[in-house]
Amino acid sequence: MKKKDEIQDTIENRDRIHVVMFFVSIVVLVLSALILVKIVHIQASYEVDPKVVNLFRPNSHKHMEEPVRGRILATDGRPFAISAPLYDVYMDCTIRKREFEEKGDTEAERAWREKARELSTYLANEFGDKSADQYFSAIIHGRDNGSKYLSIKKNIDLSTLRRVQTFPLYKEGAYRGGIIVEAHEERIYPYDSLARRVIGYVKDTLRRGLEANFDYELHGQAGYEWRRVTDDNSWIRDLDSNVVRARDGNDIRTTLNVDFQDIADRALRKQINENDDIRAGIVIIMEAQTGAIRAMVNLSRGNTPQTTLWERENLVLREVGEQGSVMKTVSLLSLVEDGHVTSLEQTIPTNNGFVPNYRQDVHILDYQRETGRREISVMHGFEISSNYVFTYLAEHYYGDHPQELFDHIYSYRLGEAFDFDISGLGTPVVNRPGTPGWSKTTLGTTAYGYGISVTPLHVATFYNGIANKGRMMKPFLVESVEKNGRVLKRYNPSVLNNICSRNTADTVTRALRSVVVNGTATRLKGAKLSVCGKTGTAQVVLTPQERKGSTDPYHDTMGRKKNQGTFVGFFPAEDPKYTILVTVYSYLSGKSFYGGTLPALAVREIVDKIYALDPEWQPTLPRTGTVPVMKSNKDKNEP
Repeated sequence: MKKKDEIQDTIENRDRIHVVMFFVSIVVLVLSALILVKIVHIQASYEVDPKVVNLFRPNSHKHMEEPVRGRILATDGRPFAISAPLYDVYMDCTIRKREFEEKGDTEAERAWREKARELSTYLANEFGDKSADQYFSAIIHGRDNGSKYLSIKKNIDLSTLRRVQTFPLYKEGAYRGGIIVEAHEERIYPYDSLARRVIGYVKDTLRRGLEANFDYELHGQAGYEWRRVTDDNSWIRDLDSNVVRARDGNDIRTTLNVDFQDIADRALRKQINENDDIRAGIVIIMEAQTGAIRAMVNLSRGNTPQTTLWERENLVLREVGEQGSVMKTVSLLSLVEDGHVTSLEQTIPTNNGFVPNYRQDVHILDYQRETGRREISVMHGFEISSNYVFTYLAEHYYGDHPQELFDHIYSYRLGEAFDFDISGLGTPVVNRPGTPGWSKTTLGTTAYGYGISVTPLHVATFYNGIANKGRMMKPFLVESVEKNGRVLKRYNPSVLNNICSRNTADTVTRALRSVVVNGTATRLKGAKLSVCGKTGTAQVVLTPQERKGSTDPYHDTMGRKKNQGTFVGFFPAEDPKYTILVTVYSYLSGKSFYGGTLPALAVREIVDKIYALDPEWQPTLPRTGTVPVMKSNKDKNEP
């Protein structure tokens, strides 16, 4: 017999169960689909609260790795600028203080302070900037006042740091001695101020010289890596992130010769350092055949004579002004090249030194009185730097078509700023026909050095063209870009223009040599190497503030003036190798400074020392010789 509550296995009951299971299955499938949709939605759009994530994920940050800046080298590889690691030392004066206080260990605190006193003695002996008592007082004051970052010394090198780390207390390390060391790259200039205005710098928004113009080569490329913090609060590299290594900067090899730069710097300082009337002085030494700058000196004082001579500004590039008689060579070269002056012995009438519309040249009156002559040769006019001679020649040969002379000026690249390795080359001002500055006397004044304003680099480049037999080379300062001694890019010499024929260059060279032998530059007559060149003295146009109401653009109400004296030329005269320019600039003064005095004396010293430096010009010993007979000084009666 079956029990009453037992489910009977009938077809009716089976159908009922199937229906129930069917609906249960449908519900489960629907719920599964909803769960799947929710999972997809979460994966696609859900963002976890960052606050929650940070509770389970260690902190990380992007650590930048700065590249090592490339070096700036002299032509022989000696460094003008390098980057080196320097270190700043700080101290956590509170180290272990809480530990001692919690334990009540006064003996340990006393021992720590004794070590600090001993440390102070070591620091005073090492650095010498403070006494041991001053160091100790600073450390104890920092400990009493909770200083965790007391500055001990900045910008020390690695060898000094290694010694400091062996000092009492510091040798126990950061967690027991409190020493904190921070490293940083520092730009170092091994030759101090030598050529500093050429080398320049890059600091925040201040950018100067080669450091600025070749920053893209010197800087390199920064790298980075992600770091995360550990349980003990130290940072380690996050291995799950990418690492980009820094690429160090390339080196720049310049044309500068360290020895030439030093010789030029010293010679110029010797002439102007003790003269309070001199505001500034410059030197350029350029290789004749290539245009390579071997030395560029820019020494100047501040607004008052009491300030020290320093490389403050690049006057070689930026001082645009009338150059005076050194520009007479421009006129002479043009006259010879055009065939107007066929011989340096060619003569012109003296006319008492007077050309209509121009000031009388009183030097011609002296010449007439001393010689009794009423004619003067072009050579002698050049030797004595006569304004009359070149005014007469310009008016006589170019008066009806003055543009011809100015066409020459532009062909000599004296009318424009050409490309140079350092930015900031001044643009010349030429008062040519058709410009507001042109007048009926501009042609003559331009012929003897006024009415045209150029930079010293323009003048040196022009004279270098004569030294190179009419082939004007573009001046340059950078020879190559290098990486680990391998040349990546080379800068070859280039020609600016062919300014005259070889015969014309030889003729003008003879005239320049005569200036040294018989003219205004006789202080160079006895130099160790024969020098060709021209002196020049120019008055500087004063600002309205400097004139103080005077209508004369060159003098103030007291008759004072600012002028510049220049010597520019090349050596040796027989086979020119170097072009040299020296200029001195005065403060507002009643004195005059001529190119044949301080500049010529500086050139003399530079030439003599370059002669002693270069074995090419040293005399050679004969291959054979006679050994002198050796005689004894011994007394015959001596045993």
